[in-house]
Order: sequence, then C-alpha cells, then structure tokens
Amino acid sequence: MTSETINSLFPSTISLIVTSLFGLLVGILVEKFKNRLRIITYEIYTQNLKPDLSPSLAGKIQITLDNRVIHSLRTIYFKFENKSNVDLENVAIKFSIGPGAFIQSGEGYLSNDSSWLKWTESHNTFFENVLAEYTNLPVDESGKKNISDELKNRINHIYSTQEFLVPVFNRNESAHFNFLLEDPLDGSLANLLPSIVHKSVKLERKIDDDKAAKQNLWTAVSIGTIIVIIVLSLMIYSNPPQTILIIVAGIVGFSYSIIGYLILGIYKRIRAFFK
Repeated sequence: MTSETINSLFPSTISLIVTSLFGLLVGILVEKFKNRLRIITYEIYTQNLKPDLSPSLAGKIQITLDNRVIHSLRTIYFKFENKSNVDLENVAIKFSIGPGAFIQSGEGYLSNDSSWLKWTESHNTFFENVLAEYTNLPVDESGKKNISDELKNRINHIYSTQEFLVPVFNRNESAHFNFLLEDPLDGSLANLLPSIVHKSVKLERKIDDDKAAKQNLWTAVSIGTIIVIIVLSLMIYSNPPQTILIIVAGIVGFSYSIIGYLILGIYKRIRAFFK
C-alpha cells in the first residue's frame, strides 16, 4: 500500500474513530440518566398581608391571630412540577423555616384532580404525640402549664416544619402549596425552604423563561462552535493547501449566525416599541 493511499484513508479513519467515540459517549450518558434522574421544579410567590404604610396609618392597623397581635404575616405559594418522563410514587415534600419564624398553617393539592394532600404519617404521628403531651400537662395555680425545654423544642419543630406526601406524582403534573407564615419579631424575613428526599429525584428552582432562553442560546452557540472547530480541523488536515480558504469560509459562515442574531434582536426591539 502506497503512502498516498494511506494518507487518503487516514482522515476518514480519524473521522470514523471520532464519530464512534462520540456515539459511544452519548450512549453511555443516555443510559446513565435514562429513567434515573427525575427533575422536579418549583416556583415561589410571596405576598405580605400587612401593607407598607406611613407610621400614622400603620399604627391603626393590626393583624391578630387567636387574639394575638402579629407584626408580620405573609402568604407563600409553592408550585412543584414533575418534569421527568416517569410517574413518581410516595414523594415526601418537606418545608422548613428558620428560627424565630412560625408556620401558622399550610395546605397542598394536586392540579389534575384537585385532591388535597395530607401530611406524611411520620409527621402526623409526631404532631399528635406532641399535642397529646401538651394537652395532658397539669395546670398550676396561676393557670399556666409548666412546659419542659424538651417539649418546647418539639413544639417549635411543629411550627417550623411541615411534611406533605404526594402519593402519585404523575409526569407533567403540578402540586400546589399555600402557607401562612409569621416572620421573626426582629423584622427580618424568614425563608421557607422545600426539600425532597427521594431516590433518583432532584429538586430545582425554576428559572424564568427569558433567563432559560439566554442560557439555552449560549449552550447552543458553544456546542455549535466546538463542532465547527472539529469539522474545520478535519478539513484542514485533509486539505492542507486550502487551509486559509477553509478558515475564511468557516469565519464567514459563523458570522452569518451572529448577524442573524443581531437582526432578530433589532426586530424584537422594534416590535416591542410599537406594541
């Protein structure tokens, strides 16, 4: 076999090897994550129940709960979506808040059939035990109950944590939760944080559509640039005398996408201006 024949076969051999390795890598990744990594996204919306007013007006407004004045009360709404391609079972969603804040109430339901969601069995049992122990405490002469530090900690845990069970979380279904939250007395805003401990399930906060579109755009540009570089390198290796022409053609071709992106941006700005 002559050297010319070997040189003519060498680029195609490299291309075949690269393609095979790329296909193998993609196959491994698909097999690894297929039906294993399930994504549940969530959104948070908060609203203050006490409006921000001037001191003269705000002093005339009070929020009471069980005959107790509350200085800061908020509603927090969560929306969870099953973005995976499989249906999930027995998904426990836990909500926790920092010290000094209290979860006054909470509820959850599924979007498809509007069925109400209940606490997990462990959380409900913990609540019932604490409630029974507190109820059975004797009352002293002043009408007060002597609560131990250990019981106080468990009561605080009830006010700072709630755990709901989603028996069946179908694909593309959403679960909704509403909470009534009392912030700490120091005026700070507490964060109510969700968490899920479930096999092969990952919880992610949903990003807005504009941010997602920009992220996808730069991802596509990066992948396209890598592919162009690989293709140009193979072409240059196959035809060394045409190196400059190949590079110029690649730059010109890549510039078309930039020009197209700029034209699209100008078009969107003009359309938004005349809306």
